[in-house]
Amino acid sequence: MLGVALVYVGFVLFMNGLMVLGKLNAKHVFPMNFFTGFLIVSGVMRTVLFHGNEITSYFYAMQSLLFGFTYLWVGINSLWNYDGKGLGWYCLLVSVVAVPTSFTAMPDAGLVVLWLMWASLWFMFFLLLGLGKAIEKLTGYWTIANAVLTGIAGYTILTGTWPWL
Repeated sequence: MLGVALVYVGFVLFMNGLMVLGKLNAKHVFPMNFFTGFLIVSGVMRTVLFHGNEITSYFYAMQSLLFGFTYLWVGINSLWNYDGKGLGWYCLLVSVVAVPTSFTAMPDAGLVVLWLMWASLWFMFFLLLGLGKAIEKLTGYWTIANAVLTGIAGYTILTGTWPWL
């Protein structure tokens, strides 16, 4: 499931990056955010229902829900034209959780780097949405960079060519 989720996270990050840069509007990104959020949350529910008696399953569920809830929230904000202030503050909390989570991916150096990238991206969205800092351009381009690397990671995991497997 990880490879599939990362491919779709790459897609949604790309579209969200374009939205932050003003190339797409909120209505354009709603379907991808909603689909990706739903895909991740439903995958987590499957894991919890069928493997929930293991503490590791709950830890992986938490990791995935950080993403799934983010994209559902972006989708809801997009659909109903809500401002992103609450989402921005949520992103601060996620970035705080994502930093130590990155090191649980050891010895997979690729996932450690991705988690640190995502943590920095969530923190940038906190600054942009939660605090209203004027960092749209930087955040948009960093979102697209995250999109490309995340999508490539997911694809290589699915094809068995991820170098840290």
